Amino acid sequence: MALLSQLFWLLLLALVPLILAVYDDYRLPRTLEPQHYDLRILTHLDELRFEGIVKIHLLARQSTRNITLHVKDLEIDEERTTVSSFQDTNCVTSIETHDLYEFYTLHLCRELVKNEVYQLEMHFGARLNSSDSGYYNTSYTDVKTKEKHNLAVTQFSPTFARQAFPCFDEPSWKATFNVTLGYHRNYTGLSNMPVLECRDHETLDNFIWCQHETLLRTSTYLVAYAVHDLQYITIASDNRTPHNRLTFRHWMQPEMLGKDMPSVEMAPKLISFFEDLFQLKFPLMKIDQLIAPTHRFKAMENWGLVTFNQLQLAINPNDDLQEKKDSNAFTSGHEYAHQWFGNLVTMTWWNDLWLKEGPSSYFSYIAMDALQPELARGEVMIAQDLGNFFAKDSGGSVPAISKEVRDPAQILEQFSEYVYQKGSLMIRMLHKVLGEDVFYQGIRSYLRQNALGNVLQTDLWKSMQEAAQQSNVIRPDFNLSRAMDSWTLQGGYPLLTLIRDYTGTGNVTLNQTRFIRGKESERNSRCWWIPLRFVRKGLPDFEKTIAQASLECPAGTEEVLTLPDPPSSNEWLLVNPQVSSIFRVNYDEHNWHLINQSLCNDSNFGGIHKLNRAQLVDDILALASVRIRSYDWALDMLGYLRNETEFLPWKRALKLLNDLGALLSGQDKRDFKVYMQQLLSPLYKRLSKLAMISRTMPATKEISFQRFAYSQACHYHVDDCIEQAKELAMSPQEIPSDFREVAYCSFLEEGGEAEFLEVLGLFKNATNAAQQQIWASVLGCSRDFKHFKEFLDFTLESNEKGIRDCYLSAAKTALSGDYLTSQTFSLILSQAKIIGEKFKKKELTGLLLRLVGQVKGPKELQQLNEQLKEIKAFREPLKEALDLGNINQQWQEDCASDFSRALKKHI
Repeated sequence: MALLSQLFWLLLLALVPLILAVYDDYRLPRTLEPQHYDLRILTHLDELRFEGIVKIHLLARQSTRNITLHVKDLEIDEERTTVSSFQDTNCVTSIETHDLYEFYTLHLCRELVKNEVYQLEMHFGARLNSSDSGYYNTSYTDVKTKEKHNLAVTQFSPTFARQAFPCFDEPSWKATFNVTLGYHRNYTGLSNMPVLECRDHETLDNFIWCQHETLLRTSTYLVAYAVHDLQYITIASDNRTPHNRLTFRHWMQPEMLGKDMPSVEMAPKLISFFEDLFQLKFPLMKIDQLIAPTHRFKAMENWGLVTFNQLQLAINPNDDLQEKKDSNAFTSGHEYAHQWFGNLVTMTWWNDLWLKEGPSSYFSYIAMDALQPELARGEVMIAQDLGNFFAKDSGGSVPAISKEVRDPAQILEQFSEYVYQKGSLMIRMLHKVLGEDVFYQGIRSYLRQNALGNVLQTDLWKSMQEAAQQSNVIRPDFNLSRAMDSWTLQGGYPLLTLIRDYTGTGNVTLNQTRFIRGKESERNSRCWWIPLRFVRKGLPDFEKTIAQASLECPAGTEEVLTLPDPPSSNEWLLVNPQVSSIFRVNYDEHNWHLINQSLCNDSNFGGIHKLNRAQLVDDILALASVRIRSYDWALDMLGYLRNETEFLPWKRALKLLNDLGALLSGQDKRDFKVYMQQLLSPLYKRLSKLAMISRTMPATKEISFQRFAYSQACHYHVDDCIEQAKELAMSPQEIPSDFREVAYCSFLEEGGEAEFLEVLGLFKNATNAAQQQIWASVLGCSRDFKHFKEFLDFTLESNEKGIRDCYLSAAKTALSGDYLTSQTFSLILSQAKIIGEKFKKKELTGLLLRLVGQVKGPKELQQLNEQLKEIKAFREPLKEALDLGNINQQWQEDCASDFSRALKKHI
């Protein structure tokens, strides 16, 4: 027995080095650096497969006997894998894979020597997949011949290049690329760079090889290629800059030729604008824009080959909503801002995804308003980001935008609206609190210093700090990195409490706590750097946003500031002009009273900026929701809206009020409807008659506001809105797309089976996805659940994504209405397994949030949890929905009676 024990321990000791040798970090080893890829891909579109050879030039940073890179879903011809240097050829002893991190490790016969360069050659192949990732197959059907046309397109971001070729698939491993594409000569091949030369394939008849110019040093996720039979138009360069060197081509299906696509055609203007803004030239010679029939995202910013999702594009000017057109313009701006933020300067790892998505979003807003100032679309989107942020980050389990991510699934989850929007607000904060000159000096320095390299967020802070200190905007000992980390390395946001001294000292007492809704108790456990800028009634200059002071950590301690230009005791004082920084403010009672007086009685609302008016409404309702202020106070302030003429305050206020209204029932629900009618009536009366909208079509800038106003007015049966809507629906004139849903929703809501079948006929006869979406939303307004359920079943069972998406549109409308909420709730739960298979996480989250927003009691919330918790697709969406549901239940317990009393007082 003793001998056996000794043998066991000797064997275990012998195995320990082997166990330790297994590589288990989530990042690739730093021992080898890829410097260049020679990539040859032969695409067989008729067989929906591809094969390839990659030769990777590797610099040994350290001596090693292993090569670890990424491979997923590829068939590797291991017999043909070679590792060589100028002197000799190595050999492979064994191969090891790691499924979670998708590693492929070659164990070598001999050690690779430090500072030597080697070439790894691998042969591989795979099917063109149908997942819209890696190298995937998509298709379209010719409208005339009904013939199906296959395309092969890449989508490598974030971690899908490894599905197309073996590679070091991390953003920090930048290298140059030579791409050679082989395909049948009936097709066209595109890659990031122009074609250098083409020649016949050695053995395959009518196949060619086309070699592309060398792509500059880049990350694998930005490499792109496609093989297709699309047609193209050449887009004119912007005449303001010498872009005769830069070629723009726009590739699409034949049926789309000649269609107006202004957002895509903006590319030359956007490139010129960003070159001027950043004072850094775009480094390539051509840009191909390819519209793919299907795409994992809305678009992808690949160097020189920007791809767009056809289903997301506004290509039907008479049917697409203005909101979709605006969204398309934003997407184009976002992708071209990426050429600098992401492509030229790339985050080191995906935890700092916001470093490319935040600036690209913010500079898209800047570009939209600079290129088309009359539309003011960027400002509307910034206001939307602010509203979304203050709602989402008030929960107790909000993650940081810069957080550790390890495996591909976690990396993909980083690509959320939250990261994009909060990241944009971070860049905007820097812009506003540091000022125009310092901000752009810092941004340009950041781009120049890190061009073609990788960065951490500390690199951005460093460039900003240097620029700010040179201009004396911040004090010499101020640590901007520590200040901004307080916003990016934790979720949530602060509530700033401001108490004025009215005795003439000019002092204000400030304190910060975390603002949080729900049952979490540790409200003071976090703190933030809060930049401060003050505005008073006597000098309402909201354009000056550079910080005058700041509140720093630790939280929970009061700080007294003496204002340099204090207001008199009968003047209001506001902090945070234009909501430059993302925190809430609670003023002392007298200051709130002065603000309310000015909003209600002064011309132009006392000069208070519209973004601040929207935020004041948001703040007072939020403070009432946690019982810091009363709903009597809140509704008293909201009374000023009767004179409000701007979209931003109205949109924020009604979103928040509608969310509260959805939680009410019985007499409270009826009181709420009366309150909303009284609130909306003055706005509705300022508009033209809805039945005349075809003749009095508003200016483009006003379309979204008027559509919103009419929709809300008809929803609450304000004045003659329903009658006007029905008259418009029955009019022989063509109804503008933005007002069809308003008109027909009222028509259907007041009708029966005949009206339902009429709208269903319009859906079935729709000639494009935009029309289908409108009619699907309208059908959600019906009171006829029998026919509505049949429609939902039909859309859910469809294999066409465009029709399947109509399920979401119709269901969300029904959930927000007054008639089919409970039946739709039950139907969705009964179909949950199928829904989980048909839709992506983002779509499921949106549906569940809409659904849980209608939940009035804990029993329904428990039912939701019980029926969805075992379905894998709903795991993450359900968590977010339950968080909101619990917040709403807490509101029911704590605040519903206060809200009810306030409603009765204000009607």
